[in-house]
Amino acid sequence: MKIETGESLIYSWLRHEKLCQIAQLNWKPSQYWNIDNYNDLQTLFEKFDLYYKDKYGYDIFKGCSLEQLLKQAEIDVVGIAFSESAQSIYAVDVAYHAAGMNYGDKDKTITKIIQKCIRTVLCLLGFFSMATGEIIFASPKINPSIEKELNPMLDELTNLVKNLGLEYSVLLYCNEAFFSDIMQPIIVKGTKIADTSELFLRSVQMYQMFAQSTKSSALAYGVRTEKPQRAMAKTNTVYGDGKAIDRIPKWAANPDQNNYRIIRAFFQLLNEYGRVNRPALEERCQSEQSHPDVYVKDFRGNFASMKTDKGNSHGKVFIDDGYNITIWDDVINVLEKYYNLFLG
Repeated sequence: MKIETGESLIYSWLRHEKLCQIAQLNWKPSQYWNIDNYNDLQTLFEKFDLYYKDKYGYDIFKGCSLEQLLKQAEIDVVGIAFSESAQSIYAVDVAYHAAGMNYGDKDKTITKIIQKCIRTVLCLLGFFSMATGEIIFASPKINPSIEKELNPMLDELTNLVKNLGLEYSVLLYCNEAFFSDIMQPIIVKGTKIADTSELFLRSVQMYQMFAQSTKSSALAYGVRTEKPQRAMAKTNTVYGDGKAIDRIPKWAANPDQNNYRIIRAFFQLLNEYGRVNRPALEERCQSEQSHPDVYVKDFRGNFASMKTDKGNSHGKVFIDDGYNITIWDDVINVLEKYYNLFLG
């Protein structure tokens, strides 16, 4: 059975963050199982179909019957948490596409996700006979324009489900929320977990084993992977390319300076997680109570001024592809030289 990285992460998240005693990857129904509440399911199926056709023109079932829909069902990870007073079920579909989630154009993508969530509603009621739970769609990278429309659509689906007599919450974890609510808590807890079946955590543990060995190995991970095209550093550069080269030593000696704090936060995240993305860096630099040593009041303005050498900028240090943050290769040597001061 093939296990994807995203599915393995969610499996660990359900076990250690949601405290599920039972968790299964790649859940599928058996052909020998009875379908409970069949008449209710057929009524729900028809109401969902009619609602989205009438309001949005979405054909969410594509001519599929209820039987076909349930037969073809697959949920990436299902977890059940038991307590003395109740039990909670979590059904999660996770989409990990390095270039960003894409099921076609925006309408096709939204329709596909709604279909997945509705099918999960029907599966939980039909095969688990549970009318309460959380249905989650998770992705580390979704285009902001899709996220903007998808969030209210899933809120609407939650309200629709509750109006039909069920107590399911349909939730979206993507981009910054995926990192802060799913990935980060598990990486933090991962050092205390020794289960060889949890492949995501094992890969993180392997990386951390070597990442801590030398400062340069951690720093190098944050450098662009393209072939370097280094510019010659000029003495006392003020406005030319690479002007941060002469400023970094001054920043390194001044912990109260904003550039120092942003670079320090970058190195902290790099050492902790092996890579740095924009939401994580921004969250850390804006968390005055949790991380006062790297708090920057105007993070966005200062960070933008560290991505260019043009005009009155602070000087180019970072490359930002819209999500991942790496170090510009022209300043790698000087940053490595002052690495200990930034983390001192």
